[in-house]
Amino acid sequence: MSKQPPPPPTTTAATHKWRFGYGSNLGLKTLREKKNLSVDRYHVGIIKGYELYFMPGLNEYVEPAWAAIRPSPDAELHGSAFLIPNADADGLDRQEGGYNVVDVEFTTYDGEVINVGLYVPKKPYVEGSSSEAIPSYRYLKLLKDGAREGGLAQHWLDMLDSVEHYMTPPHVREKTLQLIAEFHSDDTRKDELWSTEKLAQHDGSDPDNFPTCTSVMQYVVQINKEKWIFGSWKGHNVTRRNLFQFQGKSVDTNDIRHDEPGYRPLPKLCECS
Repeated sequence: MSKQPPPPPTTTAATHKWRFGYGSNLGLKTLREKKNLSVDRYHVGIIKGYELYFMPGLNEYVEPAWAAIRPSPDAELHGSAFLIPNADADGLDRQEGGYNVVDVEFTTYDGEVINVGLYVPKKPYVEGSSSEAIPSYRYLKLLKDGAREGGLAQHWLDMLDSVEHYMTPPHVREKTLQLIAEFHSDDTRKDELWSTEKLAQHDGSDPDNFPTCTSVMQYVVQINKEKWIFGSWKGHNVTRRNLFQFQGKSVDTNDIRHDEPGYRPLPKLCECS
């Protein structure tokens, strides 16, 4: 499937690179609107010799799994090949820092053969010792939507539909409700109001004087020094940012910090569907 005519052959090799998407990079809409990539050509098809699985992700509670692949002689990996400018490809490679780019042969459903860059986990899967994980609803939906948008084979759609998504364990929900109840019963905390300017001071640049904090749903949360979080969360209200992420929109384009024009800490009600 080709969405646009290819660039002139004399310039393609010098100015563009092929990449293959099987996870969050699968759908054309996501590539253009969320990843902000200039896609010149887009095909769907297969790569032989690899199978899809889900490896442990960021942590157990926030994006618990990412799409990954492992060698399997008789398997076929379905997904999309897309041609993008070198600068876009280099940026995407940096974003996919946990993967190596391996040159492989991709075959479109129409039979065209193209050499593409395949993202292979830097930490290889080892039978008997490597772990698998369950993806979040948001992440799995990216794969399902991208696969349907691209028109992947029905058996691949059925396989993705059969994948279980992560559900927050009851004990985690109970602990969250407990912490919220404790907050509201503490008069020294519940009546303290933070401005966006004050929150911004807690961006991790001076942790001794301003411990790193973030805010979600108007609760301010101090981050454990031993825990890693996205730099974009530090000193920032991430309610709107996370909503954009869930909706598959570009957080880089749409998320606005407090010192930037158009800042709004909470989303409009119409944005919450």
